[in-house]
Amino acid sequence: MSAPQPTVRPIEAGDVGVLYEMICALGDNQNEREFVTTTPALLGKTGFGAPPMWAGLIVETEGKAVGYATYTNDFHIWSGAARITIDDIFVYAEYRSLGLGEKLMRRIFDVAEESGAFVSWTVQPENKKAIEFYKRLGAKYRVTGKCGWRAID
Repeated sequence: MSAPQPTVRPIEAGDVGVLYEMICALGDNQNEREFVTTTPALLGKTGFGAPPMWAGLIVETEGKAVGYATYTNDFHIWSGAARITIDDIFVYAEYRSLGLGEKLMRRIFDVAEESGAFVSWTVQPENKKAIEFYKRLGAKYRVTGKCGWRAID
């Protein structure tokens, strides 16, 4: 019998506690934990209020949340197009190299394509591993540290 396949699903209101734990883990991973000032209550209010201010996805394996991606929907004035801006993408270290980050990114690309938006995000220039990962997904990297993927041209 094979191991269950990982699943990617939208973050739900009941997930804010586990989401907060992963946000803190990302902060620790980047040695920037002191900059995490949100709370589970604030995540619930801003993500599930009217209107929601952010959206996201959780990747699970064997029923355990092991990664997430969060994003906002906005408008890019220069291009006159809808944009999805990725805020965070994170997978716990022990689950990396299993394609879970790619599953999260591709699901965001699908969301963007369905809504006619393009996707953008930033990455630290010294994060060469992430830059190569994004390039493998087809992102265009500019020296400014911004990455982009377009569902429409």
